[in-house]
Amino acid sequence: MKIILITFLIIFLSNFSGISQDPSYQNFIQNRFLFNPALTGSNGAQSWKLRSKLQWNNDDGGGGYKTLSLLFEETMPCSIVDVGLKMNYNEEGAGLYRTMEAGMLASAFITPPFNTLFSDHNIKVGLDFSWGLNTIDFSRLIWSDQLDPKYGVRFPTSFVPPNDGQSSVYFNPGLGLSWRAVWNKKSPKAWMTNMGFAIYRFISVQDGEVNQSVSVLGLKNTNPYRLTGFFESEWVMLFFNSKFISLRPSLLYQKQGNINYIEAGVRAGYLRDAGIGVYYHTAPGNDFGQTPWISLSTDFMVPVGKGKKMELSFTFSENVGGLQNFSGPQFEIGISYHLAKSSVCNLLGFKDDVPYDNSYKCPIMAITPGKRKIYENIWYKN
Repeated sequence: MKIILITFLIIFLSNFSGISQDPSYQNFIQNRFLFNPALTGSNGAQSWKLRSKLQWNNDDGGGGYKTLSLLFEETMPCSIVDVGLKMNYNEEGAGLYRTMEAGMLASAFITPPFNTLFSDHNIKVGLDFSWGLNTIDFSRLIWSDQLDPKYGVRFPTSFVPPNDGQSSVYFNPGLGLSWRAVWNKKSPKAWMTNMGFAIYRFISVQDGEVNQSVSVLGLKNTNPYRLTGFFESEWVMLFFNSKFISLRPSLLYQKQGNINYIEAGVRAGYLRDAGIGVYYHTAPGNDFGQTPWISLSTDFMVPVGKGKKMELSFTFSENVGGLQNFSGPQFEIGISYHLAKSSVCNLLGFKDDVPYDNSYKCPIMAITPGKRKIYENIWYKN
């Protein structure tokens, strides 16, 4: 029995990454640059973001998923480069399988040759330079040699956790490309398109203490690469007295290992102050079956001082099949703090050359002088 239990655990842990996707990377609309590093700096601000997600909370044994992310990104108007930092923590299961990742993000603007009098275009290349570590608390697990047929758990186990229950420090690089465009830019009803793709773990490091193995048992399996493609657009549907209502449809596709993942939905927004969205998630072609779910999200942006805005977001997700009656809903809460400045540019002796106001006619997008970087116009004032 002991051999069977250990064998099952080894098979489960060694194949964990091959049948699942990276933790915490769901809900594209609130976490864009976690799906594609080329989107780093797209807020047009210095932004500090905190995200927390709870999943599978119906499990009374403590086997739910909990994710906490701390994110930083900064638009640098003094440079063609934008930068960011990320830190993710994820835990799951009664044995508290933990994933910790941290790294740097950067995106660089490339001047496209096809700007016109009626449209502006941005091409950005992004890099995610991250490292991670997986651990499991084997002391929380019960082994067959600990069991007494009459009294239950009674004896110490002879199982010795390999590698102290942790994987190697693995390399998790990402490379992304995006193309953003503003069309009919001279009109208040200009519209935006944004598309791109990214690949993660495009470099394989097999040997040494630092490699791409995510196994806590010291196996040489690697986390499969992840491909991501997205398309989004935003349309001003109604414009009145410098106020506007817009629709933002989006489509996200991911492939990692044996899983294909699609998220499709739309967000309706009033100015940059509030929005609601509905999204459908599914995994077509999954050999293990699928549990599609629907997400409802809302977000609010409020000024908290000159050149400062606070953004709050909440997402509720409910399964519509598969594990609906077992896993329970998902909850994601986010809080972001935006500053109308670039600390990095200021440290380099440059001033902020972004107006951070409503001087642009297009209410949904703004362009930095000189560098012509297109960013989200979160500083639009009605």
